[in-house]
Amino acid sequence: MMNETHPTLLVTHTDRDGVLSGAALLRALQMTPTAGIPPHILLTQGSFLAFELEDMAESGHRYQSIFACDTYWHPMHAERIATGFRALLAPGGKLTWIDHHLSSVDGEAQMRELLPGLQALIRGDHEGVHEAVSLVVQHFAIGSDPVANDLLSAAQLRWTRKGEPTPVPVQQWLNVIDGLGRTPNLPPDEAAQIVRCLSGGFDTPIPESLFSQGKLIEACRVRTMELAQYEWTRLPSVDGGWGLLLDLRDEPLAIAYELQWALFQASCRKIDYFVVQESDANVHYVSSPRARHERDRLERSGYPHLRVGTHHKGTKGIRRTRFQMGIDLAYMTRRRPAPELLGTWIDAHPYVVKAPWMANQVDGAQLRQAGEGVGQAMKAMLRNYGWTDCDRRWRGPFREAGLNA
Repeated sequence: MMNETHPTLLVTHTDRDGVLSGAALLRALQMTPTAGIPPHILLTQGSFLAFELEDMAESGHRYQSIFACDTYWHPMHAERIATGFRALLAPGGKLTWIDHHLSSVDGEAQMRELLPGLQALIRGDHEGVHEAVSLVVQHFAIGSDPVANDLLSAAQLRWTRKGEPTPVPVQQWLNVIDGLGRTPNLPPDEAAQIVRCLSGGFDTPIPESLFSQGKLIEACRVRTMELAQYEWTRLPSVDGGWGLLLDLRDEPLAIAYELQWALFQASCRKIDYFVVQESDANVHYVSSPRARHERDRLERSGYPHLRVGTHHKGTKGIRRTRFQMGIDLAYMTRRRPAPELLGTWIDAHPYVVKAPWMANQVDGAQLRQAGEGVGQAMKAMLRNYGWTDCDRRWRGPFREAGLNA
């Protein structure tokens, strides 16, 4: 097939941060004096990136400029990813990678080795960067743009953290984004349209073809708030705190993160960690036929990875106290609890780790056994860390000075 060269490809993640940072990046490109043909947009997951790039390369597309945004480096596919990007770059083309995931931070040296000429802005959670939108805003110096500022506010949950209602247009668009994982066969052009629309701001009307996605998430949110009233299985922790085991295998409408946040707030920050098993109805959104085939092979054959998360993430800026540093769950990937049930643990972020099940089907007894194994490991880690009830709520002079806001 004859190669066809295009100006720009934008590759971004399919969660809120990925879509919003992709929209901010597209906004920045639109603001340049040389803005011309709209970029091609690819929404995917880092673990399926190699398959996406191979499909695109075989289609004959080439690009003068490629931006990978909020897309984590997947070392298992390192050579394939590098080969795919090299195949997609036109002679003299440039690849820019902007990300905050731990695997990208750890893999930056390998990225630069395999992709000579790579331009990268990689800063992770340990530096207080919890979202890629802030890196895009920084890289393109668009902090004064009101649309970019709104995109960043949405990614950082600024309204929620202030105890204010999220503006209606913002929440409606967030519902559409959240719906990607529940509409895994949405045509790629329609998924890309979400990024294009949001580059114009949250007041951009939602296309009619995406209405059902938003409505589905509204129903999910109702069910999630019902689940927040349940009594969930407690797991051990230290000094008056506890963990929670959330068995959501039979709850396809549950939004796990929002359920965790509601329970965390209701506990007055006493829940130190969550062990979460989501329904097998939830799979990742990816774009190309090859990536979708691989996703279905991996994700539709059993339950999603068991996930351990904490809302004690630490703060930005000065990080001298345990309150400011938060709880780092990398300990789980080193300790590897419940090895007879769970495979190799993955560091997604310091505050989220996950592990695949060894078997395709998981019953309640196995889930409780895994939860108890995580609980014992967490209790030992937090005791050694010196975590106390004061660390859950401590504020102190640095916060008062606004240095870690």
